[in-house]
Amino acid sequence: MMHYRKAENVEKELSKSDLPFEDCMPNIQKDILWMHVKGGTKISNVIEFAQAALNKGEHRCVVWSGSGGGVVKTISCAEVLKRSHPVYQVTRMAYTSVEEHWKPQMDGLEEIIVNRQIPTLHILMSLDELPDSIEGLQKPNTSTDFWEGEGAKPRQPQHRQQQQHQQQQHQQQQHQQQQQPGAGGRPNKRHRSGRNKPGQKPGKSASEENQPTSQSQG
Repeated sequence: MMHYRKAENVEKELSKSDLPFEDCMPNIQKDILWMHVKGGTKISNVIEFAQAALNKGEHRCVVWSGSGGGVVKTISCAEVLKRSHPVYQVTRMAYTSVEEHWKPQMDGLEEIIVNRQIPTLHILMSLDELPDSIEGLQKPNTSTDFWEGEGAKPRQPQHRQQQQHQQQQHQQQQHQQQQQPGAGGRPNKRHRSGRNKPGQKPGKSASEENQPTSQSQG
């Protein structure tokens, strides 16, 4: 591909009939508010638009769709909307066709078109109750203050908590053993042999150096 340069990507336009919600879509598809989320989409703008449409009764169902850099923002939009509206949610993955166009940089070469299938995330959120038979159905939260309380914090598995408790006990025991006092109520100290003081002969202690020496009478 050294003699080609990438020109553009052409993404296939989807219609509401392409959405993977055949078993839970409303009979009248015009009642669906379809929100396309891109990598550069401002979340606050699309959230305000969707909330206003639901509050005014213009729509009863919202579908968030995003691919590539818009997948993370699609999830964020759905999570924010669930905090203000008790919706039934169905999340599914699908694929979108994208054509990559490569232009030749030498005479005699033809344009190359590469077809790719990129994953796309679709999240359906409905104010109307959906049947339990729908695969992957997530019912709305019963408490609106869930995200503000302790329930919003992730909890660690029980076996993980036990491991941490055992590690803490082991560390405390090691610390107590290190601080355990020796004779005289003082912590055990490691004996180190000191260096000879100035003027002290090697092999003799300071007390031996200070003892008077006997002189012989002549």
